[in-house]
Amino acid sequence: QKYNMKAPLTNNDLSEPVAFNLMFATSIGPTGQIKGFLRPETAQGMFVNFKRLLEFNHGRLPFAAAQIGNSFRNEISPRSGLIRVREFTMAEIEHFVDPADKTHPKFDDVANLEITLYSATNQMNGQPAQLTNLGHAVESKLVDNQTLGYFIGRIYLFLTKCGVN
Repeated sequence: QKYNMKAPLTNNDLSEPVAFNLMFATSIGPTGQIKGFLRPETAQGMFVNFKRLLEFNHGRLPFAAAQIGNSFRNEISPRSGLIRVREFTMAEIEHFVDPADKTHPKFDDVANLEITLYSATNQMNGQPAQLTNLGHAVESKLVDNQTLGYFIGRIYLFLTKCGVN
């Protein structure tokens, strides 16, 4: 209100912000008097069970864990009408690395891939994203390490093979 801001598409006044819990609430217990929340993400299980997963891998890093499961969110999508989306089936992979050694044996397979990256510096200076290869991005620390660079490359290859450009 102070700046007389309007919604860009409709020119309507903006409403005051309101508290909104994205976690999906439910009543639990024998009387239903206890408030509970359904999980909004699936990945927590992998972090909670990290010790067990590490033991399963004989105490060695790196290793990966994957899971598929349901998660629940109290979301509203205002794009083309109000649509409530409450239950999602999610698939997630977490790759755990040794913090002292983040090299990847297959990084060379993707090091020459040319991809568009948008550095924090360019974003802050209002400059565009730049085309660079992953090897240079890792060397210059635009991408923190080889393991991260490897998976960025693999995801890029997967998405382009699926037709995403």
